[in-house]
Amino acid sequence: MPNPIIVVAYGLLLLLPLRNPTCRAATDTISAGQVLAGKDTLVSSNGKFALGFFQPNSKSSRHASNWYLGVWFNTVPKFTPAWVANGDKPVTLPELAISGDGNLVIIDQSTKSIIWSTQANTTANSTRAMLLKTGNLVLQSTSNSSHVLWQSFDYPTDTHLAGAKLGRDKVTGLNRRLVSRKNMIDPAPGMYVYELHEKNGSAWFSLAALNSSIPYWSSGEWNGHYFGSIPEMSGRQLIDFTFVNNEQEVYFTYTLLDDATIMRFALNNSGQVKILLWVERAQDWVPAHTNPNDHCDVYGICGPFTICDEDKLPYCSCMEGFSIRSPDDWELEDRTGGCMRNAQLDCRINDNTSMMKNLQVQHWRHQAWCGFPASHWPEGLAGNRRSCGG
Repeated sequence: MPNPIIVVAYGLLLLLPLRNPTCRAATDTISAGQVLAGKDTLVSSNGKFALGFFQPNSKSSRHASNWYLGVWFNTVPKFTPAWVANGDKPVTLPELAISGDGNLVIIDQSTKSIIWSTQANTTANSTRAMLLKTGNLVLQSTSNSSHVLWQSFDYPTDTHLAGAKLGRDKVTGLNRRLVSRKNMIDPAPGMYVYELHEKNGSAWFSLAALNSSIPYWSSGEWNGHYFGSIPEMSGRQLIDFTFVNNEQEVYFTYTLLDDATIMRFALNNSGQVKILLWVERAQDWVPAHTNPNDHCDVYGICGPFTICDEDKLPYCSCMEGFSIRSPDDWELEDRTGGCMRNAQLDCRINDNTSMMKNLQVQHWRHQAWCGFPASHWPEGLAGNRRSCGG
């Protein structure tokens, strides 16, 4: 039986246009004494990636003055950031420059303060920043371009690009992992993390909430050819996977076998990791593979006092007697705040309750049941009521 990832991905690849990039910039480099501001961009020498400042596509005035530095797919008409420098620190009047100590910095011109810095061990007038063909932003020595002082590939946000490593440097302790964004327009760190684990020679990826040590999905262990839960990886007609585990580092990376392929591996704000291919005819990113496949298998995807139903859109809804806590967040596909009571709980009143059948309690453990009478808790959880804080 053909591998589903490869069949879908190869079919989509046939729809991809075989054309040269049409958009190029004068430079892919910023040096000391130069600044990047406004709509200025750096573009990689192959035209595939651009670096610059952007604003979220939002109707809310709350985000109207927020600017972020990012790397995005330059040949894709649907704006798609692949990396964001200051996701948790938006700036109102931004400027990118090489600072006096040789670091790449974002300066807020309205306050004349440094918002973000590469924080590399550098010296004055000895560095430049370059956007490589891979989408990797590097700070390098002007006298030796192979001497990389800092690189964005070491600090991924929610996207794993081809050629980048996911994993841990055993010498420095650097852990390269993916963290979801808060919602569709806010690139601040969100709720979910995708990272590589290694123990006693075994290695595997997991998905978990940032505030939880319990994974809701695991790739299975690497067996020398693929991760146990993803046997589809064994067919390599589109992607070549590499796994390395030695005394210095443990990491996973991949390369694309055709440079014409436009692909990204991303952890979305709904807690799923996806392989997505850009399809010109659809003018959109089309998923070739998703883990976990069901939204409802994601930890806390709908938040407390909710029901997740994979067969409905939207898949999250409030329990009877509850309403959405933050409608604005739900519109932006962040439903982790869940629902709240329509009326204050009064244990002195014998309220009527409703029966819900064919439900499965996942991941939230006892926290989601705080506020319900103990007699209504699922079997095995009632003993935890004392940890509800009153």
